[in-house]
This record gives sequence, structure tokens and C-alpha cells, in this order.
Amino acid sequence: MRMKNRFCRIGKSLIGAACLLSTCGITYSCSDDYDLDETRPSFLGQSIYDELKNRQDRKFTTVIRLIDDLDYKDVLSKTGSKTLFVADDDAYSQFFANNSWGVSRYEDLSKSQKKLLLYGSMLDNAYVLEMLSTIQGPVKNLCLRQLSTLSVTDSVPYYNWQKLPNNLNNNDGQAVTPDKRYWDNYRKEAKGGIYMVTDKTTPMMTHFLQAQMNEKIIKPSDVSFILGLDGTNKAWHDNSNRSFIFNSEIIEPDVTCMNGYYHVLDKVMVPPGSMAQMISDNPDTHYFAAMLDRFSAPYYDGVVTQAYNQLPDTKVKVDSVFQKLYIAQRGQMGSISKDPSGEGLGSDVSRLSFDPGWNAYTVANSTKEQDMGAMFIPSDEAMEQYFLHGVGRSLIQNYAHKENTAENLLENLYQIPQNIIVKLINNLMKESFNSTVPSKYLSVMNSAQDQMFIQYDTEQDFKNAIKQVMVANNGVVYVMKDLISPPDYASVSGPVLTDQTTRVFNAVLHADDNNVTSDYGNAPLRKFYSTYLLAMQSHFTLFVPVDKGLAEYGYVDPVSFNANVRTAYRFWSLKPKESGKNKGAYVSVDGAAYKYNINSDFVVAEADKATSAAGGMVQIESKANEVVNSGWGKTRRQMLTDMVDQHILVHNDGDEMIDGNRNYYLSRSGAPIHISKLGTNIAEGTGMEVEGGLQVYLNNDDKAENDFTCRVEKGYDLSHGYGNGHTFFLDRPMQPTVFNVYQVLERMSNPTLGYTKFASMCKDLVYGANEDLLKKIFPEESKEDTWNTEKQKYAIYASSASTTGGRYTATGTNLIRFFNNYRYTIFVPSDAAIDQAINEGLPTLSSIEAFCNEADNNVGGKLTEEAKAKAQAMYTCLVNFLKCHFIDQSYFVDKYTDRKVSLSQSACSDDVKKTFIPVAIKHVAGGLEVFDARSTFDNAGNVYKDKHVNVKTDNKALFNQFARDYEADEKGGAAREITSSSYVVLHTLKDKDFLLFDANLEGNFAKRWATTAEAKAFVKKFRLKK
Repeated sequence: MRMKNRFCRIGKSLIGAACLLSTCGITYSCSDDYDLDETRPSFLGQSIYDELKNRQDRKFTTVIRLIDDLDYKDVLSKTGSKTLFVADDDAYSQFFANNSWGVSRYEDLSKSQKKLLLYGSMLDNAYVLEMLSTIQGPVKNLCLRQLSTLSVTDSVPYYNWQKLPNNLNNNDGQAVTPDKRYWDNYRKEAKGGIYMVTDKTTPMMTHFLQAQMNEKIIKPSDVSFILGLDGTNKAWHDNSNRSFIFNSEIIEPDVTCMNGYYHVLDKVMVPPGSMAQMISDNPDTHYFAAMLDRFSAPYYDGVVTQAYNQLPDTKVKVDSVFQKLYIAQRGQMGSISKDPSGEGLGSDVSRLSFDPGWNAYTVANSTKEQDMGAMFIPSDEAMEQYFLHGVGRSLIQNYAHKENTAENLLENLYQIPQNIIVKLINNLMKESFNSTVPSKYLSVMNSAQDQMFIQYDTEQDFKNAIKQVMVANNGVVYVMKDLISPPDYASVSGPVLTDQTTRVFNAVLHADDNNVTSDYGNAPLRKFYSTYLLAMQSHFTLFVPVDKGLAEYGYVDPVSFNANVRTAYRFWSLKPKESGKNKGAYVSVDGAAYKYNINSDFVVAEADKATSAAGGMVQIESKANEVVNSGWGKTRRQMLTDMVDQHILVHNDGDEMIDGNRNYYLSRSGAPIHISKLGTNIAEGTGMEVEGGLQVYLNNDDKAENDFTCRVEKGYDLSHGYGNGHTFFLDRPMQPTVFNVYQVLERMSNPTLGYTKFASMCKDLVYGANEDLLKKIFPEESKEDTWNTEKQKYAIYASSASTTGGRYTATGTNLIRFFNNYRYTIFVPSDAAIDQAINEGLPTLSSIEAFCNEADNNVGGKLTEEAKAKAQAMYTCLVNFLKCHFIDQSYFVDKYTDRKVSLSQSACSDDVKKTFIPVAIKHVAGGLEVFDARSTFDNAGNVYKDKHVNVKTDNKALFNQFARDYEADEKGGAAREITSSSYVVLHTLKDKDFLLFDANLEGNFAKRWATTAEAKAFVKKFRLKK
């Protein structure tokens, strides 16, 4: 009988049915006013078995035969709370007339097929239709799938050895990264075959119900298209309330029985397999299925083996039952860490986004009942078009050994390395079905988080691009007429991924890939370069040193310069090498250190190995199978990340590529890139030569034997269509500068050139110096518990010690205290300019000390309030005068001219306005104009009062000088990595030019502290910051 009004008729006779109803999420309290009535309510009907057997209006003879044959009569006659989805005999007649199993009558069904038909259409709880979309909690309208009654051992097929995946990857020693051939041991005629389940998690039943669809904004037209109803008399494009179990429609819901419910379907429901199974069985997706199988392996499962052997139906006991698992980032066991033999997979292993064979697939941060996966895979015809005639043709040409024809395509596809083909596959795997239905096609994102299907103008255009839809038990597979190319191939990182000569650089780009979606903090490099370079709306130029150059010329070790001893300088030869380790702090690059003579070129030779006394005079090295977060591994990590950062150029809007108007650009890290020779074809890099900061210095010193530049070997213009820039392969790596500001200022402090005093004045203000003078001038701040922190603001340089204000850098030098981890520019006044400023009243340490000594009233060595105010103003002026020559951002003398000034700010601040003091810069061809507090300009770059100063450009040693103010983790030669750094450009100013942070200082500094009130106001306004 039908239950029209589910519960409103329940009265005192319902007490006997309380257990059944509670499974539907509804309970009723009992009252002592009623006696228990043991009469079964008439509306409950008979048991499920009896109701089906005794129906007169519909015949369920086939269903009854299934129940009897599987010995399930007692269960469905007496006990439990079950839900069945059944088809009547008419529907079974249609099924036997046409089905994928090839059975034409009931007697032809195998035991496993019978189990699939019965158990796959059964739930272990009693559900009325409206409760099917409710999950535990209860939470309504979220449930998309339910666990069926099927068991993994209901079907344990035997796979003949010829039916197992056949890996055609040529593991002949020529492949750079050959596939691991996990199936080969079982693909032997002598073995015969194996017993194997495709997944041991419980298969799930998917239902499309109006309540869940409304909640997830899924339209009836979505379901109609997915289930193939469009174009038939069952198309669903209105708001009528319909319900489907997979592709079978419920035509009679909620038949209420004593021990549950059954719902009648319009046709026999054959539970589908997983997405992996559907793809494998589909004759039109065999190329893609083969590529998926490259990531699969047979895993022995003892639990399944034992359970299978204990079944009454098992006549012959088996030694082993295997499970086919896919090596993926997410699956039934999380992220698999070991191969079938128990060996670690290694951090280099390529992983699918998720296991497409995982029956109980679960969306991240959700439950398995609420959602399932989706895949947008190419048909065989689409694969042929893409790899024979389209973008993928170059991959076949790069890796395959046979002619690129349709006959050879399958074997040729196997030659594309897994780390390359996995990008294509993962781009087509989507985590959520709910979020990727056809009506939401414009919100489906590719692996770069760009719109994946933006090329289709309308939803109908998108649907027209789909050749077939397959509903699996763990997701929906859309078979596309075209292959959607991954952004990884179109990005500037694409040529690196697909070229066999750039394996070192590629290993660094993808070192963090396994930590992109989770466990970010444990990523080996914590840089996520591959994701960064997939910003397809950005514009990059990516320079890529080839493996040969990194092995033969190597990369300068910046940490070795921390000892500040030339004999300790090192460079490292870097070579590709798989780590062979599981997930962890590993990068697939071997590194070995060699001595670096800065007066000559790099030489990788036995006699020049860099050794460590602590290691028994053995060569300093760090292998791929050693972690990069300790010891020399830290140094290897430092060089690898420095190298990649140096070689990524990010263009601004309107500046989409290197052009002939500029010679200097900034890398991702802020390190300068100098285009020393533009070449004849900018887009392809023909004839282009580039330099890093160290090369700019060496190529302009007085030694020709240490000169070297980097030449572009080949280039790729990826700026059109979906691309995001240009990629240029270099014969050797660019080398950023390794000297700090202290060292570069010393180098520029040539008495004959007249630039010594600014550097000297900065050195005089190192943290910890002038203690007595500072305490006399600032007694309120010199309290013992806070003084170590407070006195930082009076310093230009930090101390080189592991105390407050101290930072490790090159031995015998100090770091600039401010602008940590920022790029900036220093404008250095000449000695004549410093003398001019002093003549106009600029205080110096000696003049401040003299003033204090003269003003000392000899009472406890204290200054009067008037003298203290003036001394504070003088010291504040001196520090700010030096700091105002430190300007945020990097500015180069180049060959172009700006239309307007660029706004920046100095290291000085206006505490009244709560801002840093603005400065403006204007590029003029071959020079720079600097506008300080004496000029007036607006935020739009217009200058109203022009009192700029100029950079001196008649001596190459005095402009465009580059420094890296770096902090090391330890002192001297004990350092292993750089913990922070700033890239700096230094220029000298012409003649007697200097910068002012306060226009009122011009001509007469002392007028700003002429009175006590004026001195205090000056200190308040230009208060120094820690």
C-alpha cells in the first residue's frame, strides 16, 4: 500500500512501529496514559518480501527470484530495516532484451551479477523518499549518495594476465624518468592472472533528489543532460518533482512495509562502477584509460583475501586477492606512501589529484555522502587530434621514438614522462560534482584557477562539446570532443616541464607540488613556484639555466661569503637526481661544492673541491636523498631558491615583456637583471645576453679573466592566447650579488673619487656605539630593562652579534638596520656635499658631543632641559639626514625617460602626519632625478616645485652598484643559510647635492632647534622609530 500522509495518522497503535520510524529520523514519546497495543498498524503492510511477492498490480517475480537465490528471504521477511529500489517484471524483460552484460534471460546471470542487482539496489536503513537527502545530524537536503549493501567480496573477478594493464613505457635505460612497472610481475603467461577488486571501499548509491538539488543549486536541466534524458520523452526541464537513483527514475515511492520501504523504478538499476572502471570499460576513452593506468598498481590485501576465502561460495581458496589502487594525493588510505613491495614511493612520484577508483570518494572537508567527483576527459578522437595535430604534438616529438601516427599513438603516449602527463590528467579531475554541473560551467576552474570553459559562449555550446556522460558510483565522467589543455603547458613553466635539459630547474619549480592542497608548512621549499607561475593573468619572463650549465659552471654559494674570506668562497655544481624518498623535505637535485676564485671563471675540478674540516676534509655536498632543512641541505635549499627567484621576472601592467627601452629589470626576489645584449629577436631571445648583480660587478672590474655573461640558447614565446609570457633557456645561471651594503659602500669609498664621508658617518652609527652620549641625551629612554631595544632607533647599522639589535652577516661588517626584506636604493652624497651640509649646520657626532660637553652643568653629568632638547634635536637630525638617503624601491640609471615622477618614500617618518616622508624619482635617459622635501609633487606624479638633485653617471663604479644586505643563521663560516635579505641599488649624487627630509633645514639646519620649543617640536615631528 502507498503511504500518502506519512505520519499524521500515527496514534497509539504506532508504538509497535517506533523502531522502524526512528530510523527515518522521527520519534514519538510514550505516555503512561496508554496501554501497549501489540496489533501491527494496518498501513505498515507485510514484510518487504511478502509485499513484493503478493503484489497484484505489478509483478516482481524476478526480484523475488534474486532474493531467494541469494538466501535473503529471511532477512527481508522478518528482520531489519531495509530500503529496496526495485524494478518490476516488465522492466526486467526490457533489461534482458538489451544490457551491457550480454545476458538474455535470468538463468544466464552469474552469482556476482545477482548480488550486484540486489545488494546494489538496497540500503541498510529504512528511508522514505523525502528522508533520503538527509544526512546524520540530522542535516537536511545535503545527501547525494548512500552506502549500498554491496560488499567488496560480492564480486572478486579473476583477471587473466593479458587483461591486466600493459605499460608500454620504454624502460630501456634511455628514458630520463621511466615508469615504475608494477604490473609486469603479473603480466606473465606462466602466472595466469590474479584475483583483484578495483576498490575495497563500499560502493555507493547516487540519487538525484529535488531537495538536495535545490540546496546545491542544481537544475533539473543539469540532471536531464547528465542522465541522457534530453531529446527523449523523459527530458526534465521544468520544476516538476522527480527522483532518480542513478539513471533509473522512481515511479512509485514509499511503499511501506513492516520492515522497511521499497521504491519502484522505471527500469532495472545496474549499479555502475567507479569513474576509473567506467573510463576503462568505455570503448571511446581507451587512450585516457591507459594514461590513468600508468598511475595504478596491484596491492595485496590480506583482509579481502581472508574474507573472500571464508565465503561459503568460495570453492577454491586463493593465496592472494589484490586491490587496484591509483597513486594519488587522496584516496581510501590518504596519500599512498609505499609501492606494492613496501618500498617508499619517494617524494618525486607523480600523483593524481584523487584516486578515480575510490568507491567511497570523499570531497576534502566534507563527507562521502554530500558530494562526489567529476572528470572532463577527452574522447579517443580528441586525444588523436591533440597529440597528432595539436599542442600535444611537441610532446610526442620530444619523447617518443616512433613516428607520430594514429597507429603508434598509444605507445608514444606512454613515452611522455609521468610528471608531464599528470598535469594534463589532474587538470581534468574536479573535486566536486555539485560545483561542476553544466549550468555552472563558467565557474569550473582549471589548475591555474582560471575559467576552464570560457571558450564556450553559452551553456548549450558547452553541452554540445560533450560527446557522452557517464554516471559512476563516485562521480560523473564527461567525455569531451576536445582535450582541454592544462595551463601547465601554456604557462612559462611549460617548456621547463617538457624539456629533458632543464631537470634541475624543473625539480625546484615542482618541489612543493605535493603540499599545495595540504600540509603547506612541511613543503620542502615553501615557495610553491609551479603554482605561482600558473598565474595566467600575469606576465612573466622566465630565464632557465640548462642542466649542463648548472653542472659545469654551477651556482655561487652566497652563504660562503659570510666568512668574508676569499679562500672560503664556494660555488656548487648542481645535477638532477631523484631523491627516492617519501614525502618530506627532499628536492631532486644533487649538489657538490667547489672553491670559487672570484678573480677567474668557475672550474669544476677534483683539485678544487671545497672541503670541510668538520667533515674530515671531505667534499662539502648535499645529496637529493638528504633533507634540505638541516646541515648543508639548508645551503642547497638556499641556492636553489635563490637561483629560481633570480630567474623569474614579473612584468607590470603595460610592461608585458622585455623590450628595447630598458636594460634593467627586477627579478621576483628584487635582485636586478641586466639585459647586456638585447639580440635580434626579442620574443625568441635570439642573441640575447643577461647578467645578475655579481656579473655586473665582475664584468666591470679590472680583471677580464673573471668576466662571464649568460647567453640565451633558445626561447619560447608564450605570450599569445592563454599563455603568460616568455621563457628563455640560458647556457648558465645568472649570479646575483653576494656583497652587502657595508661592503659595497666601502668599495665605493675611494678617496680619489671623493665619496668616503657618508659611509664613514653611517659606520659611526652602529648599534651599541656612542652609548654614553646617547644616555646623556636621552636619559628617559635609557632605563636598563628597555635600553637595549630603545637604542636601536639611533643606529644605521645593526651589530653583528646574537643580541638585541644584532644580526649575523659577513664577518667584519654590519647590516643596515631598517628596510629588512625590502628592496631599496641608496643615494650617496659626495664628500663635498657632506662638507656643504656641515657648513649649513648639519650636526655630526663630534659636534653633538662638543655641544653636550660644553652644556654639561657638571651636576651629575646631566644636561639642562634646554640643552637636552637641543641635543636631542641635533641627534635626531643627524640620523634622519643619513636615513633620508635610503629610499624604498629599486631605481636604476637606464636609457628611458619618464613622463612623470614615480612616488616613493624615504626611511624617515613624519610622526605628526603618521607617514613616511615622500620622495619622488624620475628616470631621464642615462640618469636619475631625485625630488626631496624641498620639491612639491602630487600623487599623480606632477611636480609643482622642482628642486631635484641628480645622480652622478660619469663613472661606472659610482652608479648602478648592487648589494644584498643579508642576515645569516650563524656567524662566519658556521652559517648554512640566509634568513632574510634585501636587494639594494646604490648611486652617488653629483657635485654638492644631498637630500633633505625637511625643507626648513635648507641653508641653516640649526634654526630648527633655535629655541627649546622648536627643538621639542622638531623631535616630536621627526621622531626616530625602532
